Amino acid sequence: MPSTTPPENASPDGAPAERVVAVVPIFHPDDGVIRRLQALAEQVDRVILVDDGSGASADAVLTEAEALGATVLRLEHNSGIAAALNVGVRAALERGADYVLNLDQDTYLPADYVQTALGVFARANPVTRVGIVCVDAVNGAPALPTWMSPEGFGLVPEAIQTGFVIGRECLETAGLFDERLVIDCVDTEFCLRVRDHGFRIAVAKGTDIRHSIGRRADLRPFGFPLRHRPSGRIATYQYHSPFRRYYIARNNIDLILRNVGKRPHWVLSVLRREMTGMIVSMVSGPQRIAQVLAITTGTVHGLTRRRGMIPAWLKRLI
Repeated sequence: MPSTTPPENASPDGAPAERVVAVVPIFHPDDGVIRRLQALAEQVDRVILVDDGSGASADAVLTEAEALGATVLRLEHNSGIAAALNVGVRAALERGADYVLNLDQDTYLPADYVQTALGVFARANPVTRVGIVCVDAVNGAPALPTWMSPEGFGLVPEAIQTGFVIGRECLETAGLFDERLVIDCVDTEFCLRVRDHGFRIAVAKGTDIRHSIGRRADLRPFGFPLRHRPSGRIATYQYHSPFRRYYIARNNIDLILRNVGKRPHWVLSVLRREMTGMIVSMVSGPQRIAQVLAITTGTVHGLTRRRGMIPAWLKRLI
């Protein structure tokens, strides 16, 4: 891993190299984090780990990471992905980062990812004004660019935040992540705000990351399995715990209310997508009662613009 002392980097032609700092929020990390960080360190100038209130369970991993040269920052309490990212991003900017790479603790990057992303920034003209470069595929599922830039790379309206390479100007102009959302929709809100400030989100063509996106659950409306024909296999859906469903419901409604006037088509697409997910979660389970409670409370809190951490009483119940 890189030294905690900023290196004097230079490109082959002797010009100062652009400094890339990786920010990796972690929470109860497993032993594989060290292996992933060692691979990551080969692509960047510095790695900053932000432990989001794991407590003593993370001591061994963090001590090893620090011994290998990573900068380790620890939050006293679990504060959510947005807060952890912001702590790391501020530290990266203070250390002179030209670009900040966001990465989840379970993400594997291809070996040339950062180089490819920087190539996009280098080719972008002032009119395109790229603020973020994101991955082209997650677990083999490719991005579908909405537009093509004059330079020939794909542009998207929003993307998953793991793998974001964000330019310093973008962060200083558009601001950091919205900590009031805590988790879920944090990347969506950031992308929408970045675009409102005139920046574009470009795809690093050909890049494919490995990233855990949760688990699939059997589709069993009211306990009755739905099966594919003719195979007879039970259909599945993307499962989110009641804890996550609270934030998904609340934060999507929050963003809908923020954008209903200026992005009506986006609002309609979010309503269709999220209504389907919420209905499936409430009727199919597992934990159907907890799902109903979480989604109902999240909906009410979204409509009343309540933000921050999930209420303690609800967290206990679900």
